[in-house]
Amino acid sequence: MSEKRVRVRIAPSPTGDPHVGTAYIGLFNYVFAKHNNGDFLLRIEDTDRTRFSETSEQQIFDMMRWLGINYDEGPDIGGDKGPYRQSERFSIYKEYAEKLVEKGEAYYCFCTPERLQKLRERQVAMKQAPGYDGHCRNLSKEEVEAKLAAGEPYVIRLKMPYEGETIVHDELRGDIVFENSKIDDQVLLKSDGFPTYHLANIVDDHLMGITHVIRAEEWIASTPKHVQLYRAFGWDEPKWYHMPLLRNADKTKISKRKNPVSMNYYVEEGYLKEGLLNFLALMGWSFGGDKEIFTIEEMVENFSFDKISLGGPVFDLVKLGWVNNQHMRLKDLDELTKLALPYFVKAGYYKDENLSEKEYAKLKRIVEISREGAHTLKEIPEIASIYFEDEFELPVVEEGMNKKERKSVEKLRSSLETEIGKKSIELFIEKLNKFGEEITEEEAKTLLHELQDELGEGPAAVIMPLRAVITGKARGADLYTVIAVIGKERTLKRIHNIIK
Repeated sequence: MSEKRVRVRIAPSPTGDPHVGTAYIGLFNYVFAKHNNGDFLLRIEDTDRTRFSETSEQQIFDMMRWLGINYDEGPDIGGDKGPYRQSERFSIYKEYAEKLVEKGEAYYCFCTPERLQKLRERQVAMKQAPGYDGHCRNLSKEEVEAKLAAGEPYVIRLKMPYEGETIVHDELRGDIVFENSKIDDQVLLKSDGFPTYHLANIVDDHLMGITHVIRAEEWIASTPKHVQLYRAFGWDEPKWYHMPLLRNADKTKISKRKNPVSMNYYVEEGYLKEGLLNFLALMGWSFGGDKEIFTIEEMVENFSFDKISLGGPVFDLVKLGWVNNQHMRLKDLDELTKLALPYFVKAGYYKDENLSEKEYAKLKRIVEISREGAHTLKEIPEIASIYFEDEFELPVVEEGMNKKERKSVEKLRSSLETEIGKKSIELFIEKLNKFGEEITEEEAKTLLHELQDELGEGPAAVIMPLRAVITGKARGADLYTVIAVIGKERTLKRIHNIIK
């Protein structure tokens, strides 16, 4: 018998900003599907109508498209197994819940909220695990019909076996054994007719032909209920893969109190989608060898669940910054410049994104140099400030500076007081004035070499005082590059601002 076509899904709830965990699980579902020439679905789990947000739903679609994790079926693009919003499938869930009652695998429960509250209080007082006590499980058919006829509110509960074990076979973790006596009779259909997560999830996965469920390990505890639901319906269960949770540095589950979890944050900060996907891949998977930088296409080609690591991956923003920097270096320069331009506008360096050809060419060079030390697109204009800010003051030694910073500032300032420092600036102005407004990097480089030759001094004595008056910083981009980018007039203006 031939293998079924691989079909996987993610099913986020539209109740807030799109979560980085959704991107993480979405990535692995997408890659697994594409590696196996299968289908990747997006389903919206919006049964919690009190927290539903239309904006949030749209942001989920936008996030997936921005990342390039394109789904084959979903609420906004359709498909053969829709609808793909749970709120549009309510009649289906009730029908299937009632089928289980007819089969004797589920039952009507008429317990009031007051009774359930007292039960919980009694269980807590007796130091018992809270859970439903099966009070309505054995009501006679006549009792049930009388209560339904009287219009008593009810829920439908799954009839869990009281004895024995439920074995969940996790493809990453092996067999996980649960004692049935410790699992209560889960509500499937609530009194308002809404399904619980457990019922809707299993019915949808079955009807949509999901063959592999790849989700976070926090769902392991719910899986025995899901296995029992598949058995109650007489359906084949999918293969289960519970991915390691993203964690904070203290190994707790990633949370907004300790890490940014909104995908909007990562977009606004200027992380590249390639960098973020690469980092999320490293959270649960190893490419092999010492290769850490790769594309999603390379991941699809080389994907195997054998390379999943179950240790709790720490969501380290420093590591993310490093990975993103690597992708910014690899990025086509023209594409990177276009992506960085809005951040330059936001920083106030351009009034809008409509640059002249000459301005764009200079910006491209600025981006090329600045990307080396930047971790995000947002950091590029911060690093590139020396090309835009003509008025500055020399740094001074401040309290709290470490020894290295203090020494650097002292060296920068003292270079201007030396005889050779003053001569360097004077001769530089004289030579620069011989040029027109435009000066190339090569010309500026030659000029600086000539200065050193004529003064008979090395770069530390000649270049440092010039760096001080032209950039106000002890280190940074090559000085000849700065001179070429800002031009003769602005270079002279900066010098006169400092030595006036």
